[in-house]
Amino acid sequence: MSIVSLLREGPAITTSDRQVRVAARLHLPGVISMLAVLNEVLSADECAALIEMARPRLRPSTLVDPKTGRDLVSSERQSQGMFFRPGENELVARIDRRLAELTHLPVEHGEGLQILHYPEGAGSAPHYDWIQPSNEANRASIARSGQRISTLVSYLNDVPAGGETAFPELGWNVTPQRGSAVYFESCDPAGELYPVSVHHSLLVTAGEKWVATKWARTRPFVSA
Repeated sequence: MSIVSLLREGPAITTSDRQVRVAARLHLPGVISMLAVLNEVLSADECAALIEMARPRLRPSTLVDPKTGRDLVSSERQSQGMFFRPGENELVARIDRRLAELTHLPVEHGEGLQILHYPEGAGSAPHYDWIQPSNEANRASIARSGQRISTLVSYLNDVPAGGETAFPELGWNVTPQRGSAVYFESCDPAGELYPVSVHHSLLVTAGEKWVATKWARTRPFVSA
C-alpha cells in the first residue's frame, strides 16, 4: 500500500509569498513515501542573509551519543553549524512559514532552522535524521514532540565541485544549487522508520558548501 507524502502535490507548490517548483519526485510505495528536489525555495538575498547571520555563531558540528544523549564532536561530521530559534527574527520566521507551507504540517511542528558550513575537504558520514530512542534524553524528546518525520535541506550557495547530498540506498545524489532544496521523509505518520532514508554529504572538493536544514516532527515541537 502506498503511503501519501506530506509534501504538497503538483509540479509547483504555491506558498504565501512565492512559488516553489518541483524538479523531481521519487516514490517507493510501502518503503519511503517521498524524496523530492525543489527549485526556488529561497531567494539569493535570503541565502546571503542567512549565511551572514549564521557566520559569527558557527561552532563545530556534533553527533549525539546514542547511549548518553550528549553532543560529541566527531570526525564523522566535519562541518560547523548553528541553530536559529523558531521565528527568531523576521527573515527566519518568513522562511519557517514558507517551508511549513510546502507540506501538510503546521509551522509549529518545525524545529529551529539549522545552518551548516562545509569547507573544502569536508563532508559527513552516512546517517539517519530520525531520533534514536536509545537514551533518556532522546526518549524525552520523542515524548514531547514525536519523531522527526521529514527533512528539508536548502542549499545556500553554488558549490564548484562535490558536496552532493547522497542517498546510497536509493542511488540518488542531489547537486547543491543556490536556492534549491532536497526534501525527504524519515518515517511515516505512525513513526514507522524508513531505513532507505540514510544519507550523507559527499566531500566538498572545491569551494565551500552552506545549507539550511529544517526538521519537522510528528507533533508540535517543544524544546527541552
